[in-house]
Amino acid sequence: MIIFELGMIQMYALKWFVKQNVPVIVRGFSDAWRIKGDAWIAGLYERSVLSEAIEREFNIRLNFDRKYIVFHRVPSWAEKIDYVVEVFGEGARLGLLYYDLEDKWKIIPSGALASILIEHGAEGAELTEPPKGYFKNKRIKLNEFDCGEKEYVLFKTRNYAGVGRVIDSVNCVIKVKDLAPLGFKLLNEPTERDLINHNEQFVEEAAEEAKSFIRSIYREKVSPGKMHVSFSGGADSATVLSLAVEELGSSRVVAVYTDTGLEYPETQRYVERTSSKLGVELVVLKPSVSIIEEIRRRGLMNVENRWCTAILKLEPIKKYYKANGVKVYLDGARDYESTLRARTPRLSENPSIPGVIRALPIKKWPRILVQIYLKSRSLELNPLYDKGLSRIGCIICPAMHIYELDLSYQMYKSVHEEVLKITGIKREDYLLMKWSGKRS
Repeated sequence: MIIFELGMIQMYALKWFVKQNVPVIVRGFSDAWRIKGDAWIAGLYERSVLSEAIEREFNIRLNFDRKYIVFHRVPSWAEKIDYVVEVFGEGARLGLLYYDLEDKWKIIPSGALASILIEHGAEGAELTEPPKGYFKNKRIKLNEFDCGEKEYVLFKTRNYAGVGRVIDSVNCVIKVKDLAPLGFKLLNEPTERDLINHNEQFVEEAAEEAKSFIRSIYREKVSPGKMHVSFSGGADSATVLSLAVEELGSSRVVAVYTDTGLEYPETQRYVERTSSKLGVELVVLKPSVSIIEEIRRRGLMNVENRWCTAILKLEPIKKYYKANGVKVYLDGARDYESTLRARTPRLSENPSIPGVIRALPIKKWPRILVQIYLKSRSLELNPLYDKGLSRIGCIICPAMHIYELDLSYQMYKSVHEEVLKITGIKREDYLLMKWSGKRS
């Protein structure tokens, strides 16, 4: 069960319905997987790299392509580890998946995953005489077992499966990391209808609270005009746009999208499709300068100097809002995205757009709630999520993770190569994001 905070004072949790094999958001706190960061249903790429990491380590392919796997973002423990998620699925905690700058995607399995792997034929040492008592974190020599070059090995006792980290490959000595009862198996293939039905009460309560917030903002600050929604093409802003339409009707809602000049074509098409499906007016803003020419003049943007946001996004928005008398707009920012956003009030003047108030209807929503809401409304997600991207703004962004830049480079190599030519940055340094300012 995963605990989340929703709204201003309420608390919720996430359970796994084993029979249906779906994550379900409920009230209640006992036996909880306590979550501090964001959590979401993994996309196709994420499920694929999970399967591949398990196969590389244990020579068993577990196919999660048609399963619901929940990722929970957790902090990295080393400089060379760019990205870490805690993985939940099949009714259990499956371990940690991380991106190593040298070895790419890797898995630290849990005891539950060890049990699943052994049940499905993975090689494991058999401990006929395991240490007495609690032996997690104990060192064990595996007799008649070849550790080889493995980083982790599986083992089993009469009643338990476990995983150990190899600390002496020559003598095959491991340090026990985790244990779970034998007999864990892959569960049945879930259905989207089960996911939606079993989360209906939670989703509708959250949606009603958000719509009540939108209604009050509209009555106090907008009526009888149109409510503007900042629409980036991401899941959060798509959710806010849909909620605004549900509450106010499509004729009173305007979607505002800024095309910086380096937007993903997939996002541009998604923005058009979603706005059309919801029946809202779509305003597409563009900067008065070329991003390529600005990179040539200023150099690449970085986390300390995001001139790209100020010039390519905020300037066109400020001009549009001023020309149209917009005094308030809806935004999809959520607390779980960053510490800065968690400190942002739900209703406040945007310091980057003086005189205009930013309202945040889904401020307390975890990402998994956003996903299930969109599914319940038959609204598609931006296809870039399934391709592995979590940030779907510009093709080049200093806030990307390194693995995301690598994916973006593969998808739009010509764009990145043009930037490399302009800046003179070496390709290897560029793909390690040494220009971003996040790392020394």
